[in-house]
Amino acid sequence: MSFVYPRSYTGIIGGGQGSWQLAQAAHKLGFLVNLLVADANDLAAKEADQIIIGTSADTKLLRQLAAASEVVIFQNEKINVNSLNDAQIADKLPQGTELLAMTQDRYLEKTFLEDHNINIAPYAMAVTLDDIRSAVDSLGFPCVLKPIQKGLGRIHSHYILRSHDDVERLPGQLADGSYILESWVPYTKEFAIMVSKDAQKRVQTFPVLETVYHEGDFHSALAHQKNQPEIVQEIQRVATQIATAIDYQGILGVTFFETEAGVLFVNRIYPGPYQAADLYGSVTNFSQYELHLRNLCEWPVPDLVLRQEGALLSLPANLEPQVFGQIPKRVNWQFMFWPVLQQPLSSDATIGEATIVANDYASLLELIENTELW
Repeated sequence: MSFVYPRSYTGIIGGGQGSWQLAQAAHKLGFLVNLLVADANDLAAKEADQIIIGTSADTKLLRQLAAASEVVIFQNEKINVNSLNDAQIADKLPQGTELLAMTQDRYLEKTFLEDHNINIAPYAMAVTLDDIRSAVDSLGFPCVLKPIQKGLGRIHSHYILRSHDDVERLPGQLADGSYILESWVPYTKEFAIMVSKDAQKRVQTFPVLETVYHEGDFHSALAHQKNQPEIVQEIQRVATQIATAIDYQGILGVTFFETEAGVLFVNRIYPGPYQAADLYGSVTNFSQYELHLRNLCEWPVPDLVLRQEGALLSLPANLEPQVFGQIPKRVNWQFMFWPVLQQPLSSDATIGEATIVANDYASLLELIENTELW
């Protein structure tokens, strides 16, 4: 790879809101966008200059995308890594496939973290119900059962097991395959951080975000100066260690749990942009998508600092009336709505995001509390 100039074509694999935002950032930097997407009506297709209809499992189409583009980019883990390798487009794919392969497989991800002495929740592999019964005897309750594979349209169901009765209710619910059973971490806070790595292997960490999930779905993120310095430093240290150990280029995300005693556990790694970091665009003046593109196109990447405190709220489709009801009341909120919604809507579908900024933490909380969304 070499420096990619404006008016060059970038090739994006896959659709959805992340690819739509990545394409918007590409246009802002003067690039043109080729998009490989399964559905011509996909949200991201509305922002592309040229579209190739098909899936990431089609090596012929991957080669076609690479031939028409100066650089090929993926922005999430829902990409067929075997097809990427078989397509032999490594000269156009600076991200590589090591990070993608690891983050698609929970077992590979956990063994990587263990091998680098990074703190994670105790876990065990399970294939049969007897494996699960044996594992809960050592891990204890509560614990969480998850499929090893994630992305690529596979089943995403998580089963929270609080007793032996929950285990015995599993037959008939489990699909064939391997699972990870992990101890439940009694956390009090969740954090996320984005890390970049350029062609010269320079690693940069960006501002730490406090995140909130409701029933497993992303709800909101906060960027503020109230986090304890030692927690921030440890998050930065661990994220740098992870980024240094993986052969990749671009940005990745790392999420953490913090317990009441101040102990940090790594939750997972994301192989590209992560929704919470959409907040960067408002609190640092650089979007995560621009940072991703700058890395992959060999543009210089800035050191980010918080210019103001901020919060990002995910706007769920199932609360659309409440969301729309906030628009007349929130003069200082910045709303962004996706221009297209795929039908039928999934249970975790969103219609957009709202960003709120303030000069200090107390003012920020005052702006976001007492709404039907917070």
